[in-house]
Amino acid sequence: MKAIRHFNPIFWLRSFWRKFAGLTIKQKLAIILIPSFIIGVVLPLATYAYFARDIADPERLMNRNNTGIVLVDQNGQEIYSSGRSKTVKNIPLSEIPDHLEKAVIASEDKNFYEHNGFSIRGILGALYSNILNRDATRYGGSTLTQQLVKNTLLSNEKSFLRKYQELSISIAVDRQYDKDKILEMYLNSVYYGENAFGIEEAAKTYFNKTTSELTLAESAMLIGVLPAPSAYSPISGDPELAKERQGVVLKRMVEEGSITEAEKKATEAVELAYAPAEQTDTKAPHFVQMVISELNERYGEERVARSGYKVTTSLNLDWQAKAEQAMADRMPANRRAGGSNASLVAIDPKTGQLKALIGSADFNDPDFGKVNMAITPRQPGSSFKPIYYTEALAQRLITPATIMEDKSKSYGSYKPENYDFRYRGDITIRNALGQSLNIPSVDVMEELGVDESIDVAQRMGIETIKDDRDYGLPLALGSGEARLLDMTNAYAAFANAGNQFDPVMILDIKNKYDQTIFTSDSSSKRVQSEQASFLISDILSDNAARAPTFGSALNIAGKDVAVKTGTTDENKDAWTIGYTPGLTVGVWVGNNDNTVMSGGGSGFAGPIWRGTMQRILADMPNEEFRQPSGVERAMICRSNGLRANQMFDGVYNEFFITGTAPSGRCEAPKKEEKPEEKKEERTPTPTPTPTPRRGGERLPNQEDQEDQDDQEEDTLTEPTAPTTPTTPPAPTQPQQNSGSGNGGGNGSGSGSGRTPGIIPLI
Repeated sequence: MKAIRHFNPIFWLRSFWRKFAGLTIKQKLAIILIPSFIIGVVLPLATYAYFARDIADPERLMNRNNTGIVLVDQNGQEIYSSGRSKTVKNIPLSEIPDHLEKAVIASEDKNFYEHNGFSIRGILGALYSNILNRDATRYGGSTLTQQLVKNTLLSNEKSFLRKYQELSISIAVDRQYDKDKILEMYLNSVYYGENAFGIEEAAKTYFNKTTSELTLAESAMLIGVLPAPSAYSPISGDPELAKERQGVVLKRMVEEGSITEAEKKATEAVELAYAPAEQTDTKAPHFVQMVISELNERYGEERVARSGYKVTTSLNLDWQAKAEQAMADRMPANRRAGGSNASLVAIDPKTGQLKALIGSADFNDPDFGKVNMAITPRQPGSSFKPIYYTEALAQRLITPATIMEDKSKSYGSYKPENYDFRYRGDITIRNALGQSLNIPSVDVMEELGVDESIDVAQRMGIETIKDDRDYGLPLALGSGEARLLDMTNAYAAFANAGNQFDPVMILDIKNKYDQTIFTSDSSSKRVQSEQASFLISDILSDNAARAPTFGSALNIAGKDVAVKTGTTDENKDAWTIGYTPGLTVGVWVGNNDNTVMSGGGSGFAGPIWRGTMQRILADMPNEEFRQPSGVERAMICRSNGLRANQMFDGVYNEFFITGTAPSGRCEAPKKEEKPEEKKEERTPTPTPTPTPRRGGERLPNQEDQEDQDDQEEDTLTEPTAPTTPTTPPAPTQPQQNSGSGNGGGNGSGSGSGRTPGIIPLI
């Protein structure tokens, strides 16, 4: 096998020189002159001939690449179009304010009126990057003429050949037109963001003005966005970055003598009034923004805006519509109870493809609609519990049958409480997680370790849980911050037997010539064991295990669905995330400004999640979570968690990772009673769900969905006045508002609604 030889430019030059020195004079001249003739004469002439018609006609020059972009869903239905073949309106330089001209020259090309269309610095940068560093992406310094050529005639490819073409055409354009005309064409064709090409459209889009009406402050702001319009846009980008960029432009104008320092300070103090955003009818607008952002990172914003690309996305418009309807049905009740916003993510766990995404409940809301809460970190509350529970199962620290002690206890200065300030005593892991009890959860994280819990969160894609943060054991109750997209994709790994894809939004891209230039080929990676993923799915899909707390509010008739809720301090965030083997849906409800709501995760986010799942799953066959190899079943005694040698009253079947079932035995009671027939129950049967109390979270089991929704709304929006709980210890952390059952023993106990005015964590 031959060793791989790395390119060494010094060795190559020495070798070439030795061979060159041995040649005849004619051979040396041929080697020097022929490439020089090709590079210096043939390539420029060929390039000029190809673009001659475009260079000669200013309108063709400015509009040649304006072909827009189209996004379609997985079935080819159009989601978004930026406007195909949009012709920019040309504003004569005489109608463009002088301060706008000076702003763009000071910011982008201070030697514009002195050079011949190209920058020596840019050429040297290209040579250095390509030859010495073998990196075609590090050079810059393009003149306004080069930018005009690059944006309107060429691709955004970073290579020496494309840079050479840019140089050749820039020289031709500089000879064809005077400087004022080049500046006019540049200002009238460049992309300013917000789908605005040319200065006239930008003035209208940002300030609802004509170009001639723009002030110095407005001009500096518009020129400031040019390097990266999406990031620097004061409307849809970062307003603080936009203000910084405005300051950079004004500072350069001072340096060039275009304005004084006093004018700069006065201009920076001006509060700009932006044009009201137009109401959009774009389908899945936040999803569209995310796709375009990914395209911009891949190809460059200017190129994408003019590309003519047809992008097939992962979105399923039918699923998107069903999710939007489920959210629209529930949001009026949520708003009455103090929850103004919501977001939703739906993922195919078998491919990682995003099938539906709602960034905010109302994209057109002027206060919060444009903020994409699906990618905004928030505290996940108890929805974080399965992340570390699964790792503890995988490391064989616990089993679903492990009996935990649910009692009042302190961990140093930290004293957590259950959501209802009650304790169940001995309870299995299955029932503790199903009922979202906090004390056993903190014990599990203490056994696993906080650092290990952070590691597994990051391994599963929750990168906002940081190593350098001192979370301590409160992390067990979701005190870190996570994005809904990341949390939903982590649950998707459970659904896919521990294998996870990076979220996929783009399936393929075709250019304006209908040639495919990109096809998704994503692959999964293992982030959790198959056996532990099955166990957590079995626990979270156990309707009986969660019934004492949640009743039947999260059940979906005829479907095996795993689900977990979460609520944060003072009910500022409500989560519900659940899945089948073929669909994972996560929902967040809350307020962007962190104001408090009057209910918990299953009461706010649960109905949206359930409505979405019911609508989508209605057209899909039920799919069970398959028991993998390495998992076995064993009969367990409810009283002590030991293994039973036969089925009798007080025995149930439980799943275990092979080799983790208890070795101790419990014997059948010595009575003459005939043992009951073998049962296949997974958990003790809970007491039937009582009628929900006002302000409670549990919902009645109704076959008629409309009646159920009405009752859900009543329980959410009409809380009763708080009453004093029976000798509750003062909670160190606010907890989730819930009318819930109280399981005793191993989880089977009588229901008792808790005080509705106290805040729970479920």
